[in-house]
Amino acid sequence: SFLVMGPLLARAGRAVMPLPGGCAIGTRPIDLHLKGFKALGAKIIYGHGCIEAVAEKLKGSQIYLDFPSVGATENLIMAASLARGNTVIENAAEEPEIVDLVNFLNAMGARIKGAGTKIIRVEGVPRLSGTVHTVIPDRIEAGSFLTAVAITGGDVLVDNVICDHLKPV
Repeated sequence: SFLVMGPLLARAGRAVMPLPGGCAIGTRPIDLHLKGFKALGAKIIYGHGCIEAVAEKLKGSQIYLDFPSVGATENLIMAASLARGNTVIENAAEEPEIVDLVNFLNAMGARIKGAGTKIIRVEGVPRLSGTVHTVIPDRIEAGSFLTAVAITGGDVLVDNVICDHLKPV
């Protein structure tokens, strides 16, 4: 998954990933990720069906996402957590998964504020530590079950859901 690029870049200073969907030219769903990595000081290199991101040490930056992408928001939060200085991500995704990721990272020692809002502020830290975390239930999966039951007129009990996360469904 492309979501490991940010953490790898932040920790190792280099990450190489295959191009998603082959070598198609044009707008790709990873453009926002790469734009953010560049803003954090990474050099992006394309070649041989791969994307390489290189940065000796990422530096905090102001990043504006052209649209609120969950994946890009997650990837950039993870990368910025270990960057030098402060990062502000504007037009960030607000989904519950972002809030859960930030709770997890903060438990590891990150300093992130604004999860669940359009503006997320990340103060880079030198390192993260281990923690124990329970991932939130999958709201998309729960919504899919509920939709299937509604369509078929069936009856089901869906356990382990956070009702507030299902409001969009």
